[in-house]
Parts: sequence; C-alpha cells; structure tokens
Amino acid sequence: MKKVFYISIIFSVVISISVDAQTQPKSQVTGTIAYVQGLEAFENREYQKSLELLVEARNQLGEEPGVSYAIADTYFAMDDLPNAALYGKQAVEQSPKNKWYRFKLAQIYRSAGENTATLEELNTLLEIYPNDYDALFMLADTYKDYGEYLKSNQVLNRALELTGPNRSVFLLKFRNFESLGIRDSAITQLELLRETDPDNLNTLNLLSEYYSRTGKDDSAKKVLNEALRRNARDPQSLINLAGIFIEDQKWDSAGALISTFLGDKVILPEEKLGVAQFIYTQQQESPLNEQLKKETGWALDTFTESSPEYGPAFTLSGQYYSQIGETEKALKKLERANELLPEDDIAWRLRLQLLLSENMLNEAKEAGIKADESVPDDSFIQFFLGTAYLLSDENEEAVKWLERASRAPARKPFKSVVYSTLGDAQSNLGNNEEADRVYELSLRYDPDNHNAMNNYAYNLSIRGVNLEKAQQLALKAIELDPENAAYLDTMGWVFYKLGEYEKAKRFIKASIDLNTDEASAEVLEHLGDVYDKLNNAGEAKKWWKKALEKDPSLTYLKEKIQE
Repeated sequence: MKKVFYISIIFSVVISISVDAQTQPKSQVTGTIAYVQGLEAFENREYQKSLELLVEARNQLGEEPGVSYAIADTYFAMDDLPNAALYGKQAVEQSPKNKWYRFKLAQIYRSAGENTATLEELNTLLEIYPNDYDALFMLADTYKDYGEYLKSNQVLNRALELTGPNRSVFLLKFRNFESLGIRDSAITQLELLRETDPDNLNTLNLLSEYYSRTGKDDSAKKVLNEALRRNARDPQSLINLAGIFIEDQKWDSAGALISTFLGDKVILPEEKLGVAQFIYTQQQESPLNEQLKKETGWALDTFTESSPEYGPAFTLSGQYYSQIGETEKALKKLERANELLPEDDIAWRLRLQLLLSENMLNEAKEAGIKADESVPDDSFIQFFLGTAYLLSDENEEAVKWLERASRAPARKPFKSVVYSTLGDAQSNLGNNEEADRVYELSLRYDPDNHNAMNNYAYNLSIRGVNLEKAQQLALKAIELDPENAAYLDTMGWVFYKLGEYEKAKRFIKASIDLNTDEASAEVLEHLGDVYDKLNNAGEAKKWWKKALEKDPSLTYLKEKIQE
C-alpha cells in the first residue's frame, strides 16, 4: 500500500506541474524532482541519500504532508525514532484524516515503547475509520504486547465481524487465551484455525502439542495421524507423535515410527537429522531406559545405513555409541564421519578422545595428524595429539603440539589443562625451569586445577626443591579431590622428602588402601622406601617385592631387597 500511496502523490505533483509548467515557480519543480528521487532512493534502501533528497524537497516545497510522511518513514527505516516521530506528527497535523499518516505515527510510537501515545493514535484512527482492519489488528496486537489480553480479544472480535474466519486473528486470540491460562478457549481458537486451513501442517502440529500439553493425548494422536496422512514425511508431525509414544512408554512404537522415517531413502538426509537428534536427546534424558537405548541404536543404525554418504549421521551415531560405552562401534562410526566430512571438528575430537581412553596411541597420533590437516588451529585436536605423544614417551613431539595448543584461542579452564600437560612433558625432558613456568601458568588460568597442583608438587618433590611449596600444592589438591589415590601418594612422597616419614607412611598407605589392585609399582615402591627409613626392613622388603611383581622391569629392586 505504501508504494501505491507514494505513486499517487507523485502523480498528483506531476499533474499539477504539467498543467502550466511556465507558471510554476522553479523551486516547486526542483522540489518535486528531489521528492521523486528521494522516494526512489528509499525503495532502493539508500536511506541517507533518500533523507538528503527529501529534506531538499521539503525546503523547496514547504511543509507538504506527503513529504513529511516520507521523511518520517525514512527516519523510521534508519531506526531514528525521535526524528521519525517528529515528522510523523507534522504529517498528521497537516492532514489529520489521512489513514496512512496516522498509522505510520502509531507504528513509530509503538517501536519507541510509547504505549499511551500508540493507543491514542490507533483509537483516533478508528474513530475516523471504524472498519479499518489494519488499525484493528494493530490495536489488538498492541494490547497483547501490553498484557491487556481481554481488550485485545475484544478488538479481534470486531476484526472478525469485518473479515469472517481469519487465520491471523485466530492465532492472536489463541496466544491471548494461552497467556491468560484459559486452555479450553485457546484450544477452540486452534480448532477454528484448523477449520480455516485444514491442510496447514503447522496448525495441526500446534494443535497436537497443545492437546498433549493439556493431557488430551488421544486427541493429539488423532490430529497427528491426520497430519501424517496429509504428508507422511513431515518431520515435526513425526517427532510430536513419537514424543507422545515415549511419554506413554510405548518405546517400540516410537522406535518403529522413527526408524521407518530414517530408513526412507526418498527423504533427504538433512530432513532426517532433526528426527535422529530427537530420539538421541530422549535417550540422553533417560540413560537407564534399556528399551529406549535399543530403539535409539536401531534408529541411528538405520539412519547411517540409509544415508551412507551423509557425514552428520555418522557423527551423531558415534556420539551415541560413545555415550553408552560401546567404544568400538563409536570409533567405526566416527572414522566414517571423518572420511565423509573431514571439516567436522566434533567428530575428530571425540574420536581422538576415545582412542586415548583405549590407549590406542599410534592410532591416535595417525588420526590426530589427519585431523590437524583438515581442521587446522583447533586447540582440542592439538592437545589430544600432544597427549598421545606424551603417553608414548615422545616428549619432544608432545611439547611441539602442546605449545601449538597453548597458542590457539580457548577458554581459561582448557588453557590450564593444556599448560599442565605441557608441564608434564617439559618435566619428562628435564626442562625443569620451563616445567615450573608452565605449571604456574596453568594455575594462573585455573587456580582450582588440582591435577596441575599434584603434578607440579610431585615434580618438585622428585627434584627435592621448594618442598614447602610442594607441600602446599599437594595439600590443596587433596582438599579439592580427597579420594584421589595419586594425590595421596604425592603428598606422602613430599613428606618423605621432608623427612617426615610417619606422615609419609600414612598418606602412601592410604593411597594403596584406596584401590589396592590398581596401585602402581611406583606407589608400592614408595611405601617400601618409607618403611626402610623407619628401620622396618621386613615391611620394606615386602612392599619392594610387591612392586617388583607388579613391574618386573624394575630390576634394581632386587638389589634393594637383598641389601
């Protein structure tokens, strides 16, 4: 309507000039030209140029209401609401019965949050044009925004008298009744929407959701079945129906419905993804539900089988199998995801994490190098790769990758983990000053990183330097994680280095008692060393023997036992 109005203004101006161009002042001709060019610039969204031309037109033509309106509209498009309101008011004052001038001023006031002024303009407009649908709908929508839901519905009823059944009106009335908490009336509006446009799947889904929300599952199912009859491949209808089956604990029905959809080769994989993510999320929210776990697995397997070239399907499936602890399946899915979608950083990260957890270090290094080529400068990938080298005792390579990870953008807690691991690698290389520096950096990024505290403390204790600091770090690590056997051993070893052997025995013994079968040969040896210092040769030999049984490569323990 705006364009038609502008054209009528232009037409009237051109006619007035052409009647007797010789008698028109030159300023009026140039003003009209500027006005027309300003409107053209506005339509091309060249708002600053439009404003300059329209202001020039106003200077030449005087306070013409059409020009004031156009300037107001331009300021409105530029989000300059004070100036838009100023020129909008001028247009209304110059032509008070013009519907569009007053309607635009109401829009400006509403955008500026001037509630009272908005309502005044709309009500004045309706006094002049009582049957104007646009004004009625805007007034109802304004009342709704201000929380006046009953008044909004009263105005909407007037609009319905003018238009008859109207989708926009029914939808707004539904929102109002929903806000008022009057559920039956809200549902009535949705049913009217359905009658108005029976093929609209959005309406059917909205109605089904509301039925379900109000406990009317049977009605919801009927509506959804109707939606699926109209379009058997509508993802939202299928998700809604599957959701009802899950709430009713009909896991097999939900699984069959979703698997059928995911196995349909006519449906594009991109359309299937949302449905697959839905059942995955449902399983994550109920991880102990074995039947839902099976249905989810079948559904995701169906997805990857029907879409063998679609990378996101394999990433999602890999995430699922990783979550439920089926690492072998997860690795296969993620490897395929990496092949299909090498730029998918999530799949690379998860795969590397799983390889490390399974101690598949060579595979992790090989995959990590490929990942870095496909997703360069990813700090997580670089960190996992550096960790793989660290665990392989290839500390120089570990340092290279961990330093790269430390330079990449990342959140502070992760930065702390990177620097802590880098400290371990530097320590292994004997670069003690550098190790201390990066351990300090780690704790600066995250003062509660207890793993960094423990490793830093143990490194100091092994070197026998700054033992007071080592004691403080080890004690704080235990405070943060008191059931960590490694931390207890570190604390004991610090006390050993300090010559406090009884305290050392208490902590190292507690470390072993916490998890006897998992105690490392190093910890067992530590306890033997402590008993040796306490002049208890029998206990010392006992624990050294256990350490040697745990790790026969520690041949030097034979000499200690004999001595």
